[in-house]
This record gives sequence, structure tokens and C-alpha cells, in this order.
Amino acid sequence: MFFNFYSHLPSSFWRIQSEICARQGEQAISISSERVDWLPRPRSPEHASSPSSPENNTSEIHQVLSSDDLYHILGVPRAPAIDRLTLRRAYLARSKACHPDKFPDNPDATHAFQKVSIAYDVLSKPSSKRAYDSRPTHAQHDFFASGTENHADETFKGVLISIISDFLDGDLEMIHTLLRVISDLNPSLKLGDDGINSVLSVLQRIRERILTCRACIIALHTELARVLELQSAFRQLPYFDITGRSRLTIQLTRITLFLPVTLEKAIQEQQNDSYSGEQPTNHDRNNDKAALLPKRVVLLIRGIDVVLDRMERVLG
Repeated sequence: MFFNFYSHLPSSFWRIQSEICARQGEQAISISSERVDWLPRPRSPEHASSPSSPENNTSEIHQVLSSDDLYHILGVPRAPAIDRLTLRRAYLARSKACHPDKFPDNPDATHAFQKVSIAYDVLSKPSSKRAYDSRPTHAQHDFFASGTENHADETFKGVLISIISDFLDGDLEMIHTLLRVISDLNPSLKLGDDGINSVLSVLQRIRERILTCRACIIALHTELARVLELQSAFRQLPYFDITGRSRLTIQLTRITLFLPVTLEKAIQEQQNDSYSGEQPTNHDRNNDKAALLPKRVVLLIRGIDVVLDRMERVLG
């Protein structure tokens, strides 16, 4: 389950943390912004990898192209079994480093992206992984002969949708509990049941948006990679490290609430590009209003993020 670690943190814990934050003497939260010009930036775990420089990205492209070993291409150790989280993390990291949208004039990036997708396809399926592992090391077989850009794009989309689906099928109820505590102890947010349900509904629509919006897929790439980094960090914590688990839970909640805002900004940028040099029609404007986040939901997410940031700072 995407949020299964919430089960270790009872609602009473979140109430205590929120009460501590409420006693910090900070000013009431204001949600009067007129635009989506804010992005929550929860702190990342200490061991999380930092963004790669262009030089490192080019280096990874060459690294992928220099080998036909599927494990080397993904950057994972050869092993009888590799868990899904490890494979997904490796795939998102490699695909981010060589995605054709980052290098539109570099055919090597496209080729590397295709190789990474094929490597993931083979190693993520037990039957094809066993077949690959059973081959003699000197055996020659061109796994990449049938690789196409469309196939690579479908793999990329499929991985991101799977990550989102795990979240949607996971324990949203504990996020609901956390939002309820925040609402009760921060009346200036004016969150209430309607606000909480609106936020959760927006989260549930992310999967639907990804299916039809390429810009949204690209926009979520980095954030979902951060989600997997946090999941991995959580797995490495001792079971009774309540403070550490709480901190990562808050960070992951903040990133989760950030996802629809990421999509909002990606759609806005896509529409701005579409209207470049043209005057949008009334029909276009109406479609835009239907596609974008309601302003109140964006402002609620902003207010919630302020509270979560306080809680994260209290935990250190």
C-alpha cells in the first residue's frame, strides 16, 4: 500500500503535533492569493540524491548506450530478485536523466530512453527476468531491436500511472484523519468537511488527468521520483523511530498535496503555449476553467501546507 506506514501513527499523535504547532505563536494563516504562484517544498531525506547537472545527465546517456547489460542500463545490481520499489526508483532516475524532452535535438537521448524502458520491461516481469538471467553470459540477443519511441513512452506513462494508482488504492483515510486534525486546530483555514472532500477528490482525479495529458506526465516525473525516495528512506528507519517516521509521513503528505498543483501549473503553461500569438476564444476559456483546479482548492492546499511545514519543523 502506498501509504501503509500511516497505520503506525494514530490520530492522537497528529492531534498532539498540531497542538504543538498551534502554540508556536505564529500569525493566522492567510489564503488570499489570487494565483497559483506557490509551490510547497518539503525537505528531502538527507540521503536523497540531488538534481543532476547537464553534464551528469549526458554522462548517464553515454553510460546507458555503452552497455547492453540490462542491470547496468538501469543501474541496479544483478540479483535473483529485485523489489518493485528499487526497480521503479532506478527507472525514474535513469529515464529522467535521458528523457528526449530534455534533449530534443539529441538522438542519443532518445535511444538511451528506449533502452532504459526495455530494460525495465524485462527486469520488472518475473518470467522475462528469469529468461534473461538464465542466458549464458556470452549469448547474443538484441533485446533492443524492436524498441520504439512509442513503446518507451507507454512504459514511462505506465510506471507513473502505477505509482499514482498505488496511492489512490492505498490508505487515503489516514490523510483524511490528518486533514481533520489540521482543520479542527486551525479554524482560520476554514477547511471543514467540504474542503477536505474537495482536496481528496482532486487527488483522486490525478490518474484520470495523466491518461490524457502528456505535459502532466512530464511534470509529475520529478515529484513521483521524490515520493519513491521517501518511501525508500522510510523502509530504512527502525520500527520504533516514531519521530523519523512522522517526519517522512509529513513530507510525503506535502508532496502528495503538491501533485495537483504541479498539474495545474503544467496545464497553464501548455495553454499559454497554445495561445501564443493567438487570442483565445470563449470556448477555449470555458474549457480552461473546467480543466484547472478550483481556486479555493488551491488556496486550501496552500494553507494545509503551511501547517504541515510547521509540524515538520517541530519534529526537526
